[in-house]
Amino acid sequence: MFVFNFKVADSKKIFAIFAVVSVAVAIVCIICMISVQNSLPDTATCDELGCYSLKCDKDDEQCTFLEQFGLSPLKIIDSCKVTIPTEFNEIYEEYNELQKSIGLDLEKFKGKSVQKITYELENSKTKFAVLLIYKGKVIGGHLTDGEYGSKNLPLI
Repeated sequence: MFVFNFKVADSKKIFAIFAVVSVAVAIVCIICMISVQNSLPDTATCDELGCYSLKCDKDDEQCTFLEQFGLSPLKIIDSCKVTIPTEFNEIYEEYNELQKSIGLDLEKFKGKSVQKITYELENSKTKFAVLLIYKGKVIGGHLTDGEYGSKNLPLI
C-alpha cells in the first residue's frame, strides 16, 4: 500500500517553481526562433548561375564574389553606408526585381543600414559593379556604367 502525503504549502512551492521554469524555457525558445529567422543565408540560387556564395567579410571575398559572375574587379572606387528605405517606391520595387532575378531580395532589409561598395571592373561591358553588404553577406548588387540615369543591370 502506498500513501502520498501532500501539504498545501509544498504543492504551492512546486507549482511556483514549475511555472518559473516553464516561462524561462518559453523565453529561451522564442529567442532561438528569432535568431534563426534573422540569420542570413550563406548562399543564393539563380537560374543562370545555380547556387553561389554570399559571404563577403573582406575585400578579397568581395572580389571572389564578383568573380563568380565572370567579372574582374580592379579596385574599390567608393564605399559608404546607405539605408534601405522602409517603404519601397516604384524605383526600389524595380531595383528589388533586379535583385530577385539573381536570387536575392531586399524586402527583409527594409530600414537597415548597409555598406555600399563600388568596384571598377576590367574587361566588362559596364564600368562598375556595386555591392550591398549587410553583416558580411551580399544582399544586393548591380552593374552600371556610372552615368546618372543609366539603367542598372543584374550581376549576371
